[in-house]
This record gives sequence, structure tokens and C-alpha cells, in this order.
Amino acid sequence: CGSRLENPDPTAETLRRSLEDLRAQVGTLTGARPAQRRALDALDAEAESLREQLRVAEGAIRDLERSRHVQAEAQSSSRDFTRGRIDAILTRATAVDETGLAVLRQQLEQTRSVVEALEAELDDDNRREQLTSRLVAVGRDIKRYAEALDLEHSAEDVRLDLARLTVVADTDTGPAPLTRIGSAKNWVGYHLATHLALHRYFTRQDRPVPRFLMLDQPTQAHYPSENDNESGQPEEDADRVAVRAMFSLMRDVVEELAPEFQVIVCDHADLPESWFNQAVRERWRHGDKLIPVTWLEAANGD
Repeated sequence: CGSRLENPDPTAETLRRSLEDLRAQVGTLTGARPAQRRALDALDAEAESLREQLRVAEGAIRDLERSRHVQAEAQSSSRDFTRGRIDAILTRATAVDETGLAVLRQQLEQTRSVVEALEAELDDDNRREQLTSRLVAVGRDIKRYAEALDLEHSAEDVRLDLARLTVVADTDTGPAPLTRIGSAKNWVGYHLATHLALHRYFTRQDRPVPRFLMLDQPTQAHYPSENDNESGQPEEDADRVAVRAMFSLMRDVVEELAPEFQVIVCDHADLPESWFNQAVRERWRHGDKLIPVTWLEAANGD
């Protein structure tokens, strides 16, 4: 026992220190395990997320491949369908030589000319210009007829105002609408002149307007008394002249436009002129009426 050893046994102090070091190392290892677990869990979660993304990407790739395949088949079918239609049309199409092509080109140019003309008619500026030109032509006839009837302001320029639907005389002091031109003679006269001017224009231009004018007692203002109505002849010379001028104007316009235009008049006038008597179809006087009395008596009896 007293022999000397090459490596002496450790003492109690040495063993105690070694034990404490071992305990410290074991404690360190024990404390590090939760952190390691958390790190491992995080890595596992990330790996699972990556695997899920990989599965989604693979599914999208498969869907894209299927879509491309379907689209390719659809395009192929569409090309085949279009090719078939073209073949069918070409089969039905007749061969056209140079003469036929020339005719088709000429028809195309004519159609283009018609389209251009229609587009020009739709232009607002051109439309206003065309309307103004036609109103000027109608205004010339109104003025001419007003002069024949010896109406007030007939020496001035007379026009038809479409905005206010009236006749306007352009005087030196400004425009004078029909409401400012007094007397029944002027009112009836300008209405008659305007109607005749419009019908003359429509007839000469072959427009789709009825070719007759119906007037009811246009000369009534010139028959102030019952005696005048019965005789058909106004007592005043001025009234007789005015009535004769009105019927003479209607006769002249009808003769100018014959046989395309007719004027039908119901009036008290009964002029002695032969041309007037030739135009009379019925005289409702001395008991003769438009509606026969016998009809009224039969109706009252029923």
C-alpha cells in the first residue's frame, strides 16, 4: 500500500470538482433541448410548406398542359371548319372573267357615288343650304301671287318663315310678319298665295303631296251682307275686284299645272265670267244645299 503509483489515484477534491463540471455540462445540455425542438419544428413546418407549394405548382403545370392540349385541338377543329367553309364557298362560286370584274367594279363605283351623295345630304350645312334655296323659290311665287292679289307689302321681298310658320315681308323698316299686316283681305290673300306657291313647288318637283287644294269660303271677307251672299256678287267695286283676282289666280295656277293639280272651292262667289261658269259644278242656292233637304226630312222622320 505504501508503494508509489505512476499515476496516483485522484483525491476526493478532484473527484468533487469533476462531478460539478459534469453536472454543469449536463445542465447545459438539458437547457438547450427546448430551443432545439423549436428549431426542428420550424424546419419541419417550412419543409411541409415547401412540399405543399411544390404540389400546387405541379398541379398548375398539369392543368396548363391539359389546357394547351384542349386549345390546340380546338384551334385544329376551327381551322378545319373554316377550311371547309372556304372550300364550300369556292365550290359554289362561279368563275368571273375580266368583263364580269369590270362590271362589278363599275357597280361598286356607282354604289360609292350614291353613298357619298347620301352622306352629303345628311350634312347639316348642306341641308340648311338646300332648305334655304327651296324657300327662296317658294318665296318668289308668294310674292308674285301677292302682287296679282294687290296685297300689302307685295312689292317687298316676301318669304315663308318655317320657325314661326308665318309669312314675313322684308320691308325697309325691318321684317313684318303676317300678324302686323292688317285687314282680312291681306290675311286671306297671303294664305291663298302661300298655299298655291307650296303646291306649285310640290307639283313641279313631283313630291308625294296630294295634288288638290280644298278651300272653304276664301272670299267671305268680301261678302258683308246677306244680299251679297244670295247674289254671289259683292256690292262694293273693291270687293268685286278682289274676288275676281282671287279666282283668276286660282284659275291661272291650275291651268299652269294641269292636269296635275286641282283646286276645289266652296264659296258664295258667282262671277259672270264664262271661265268661272265653266268651272262651277253645283250652285247651292234657293233651297238647294250640300245636304239635300229630303235627307234631313227623312232623318227626322225616322
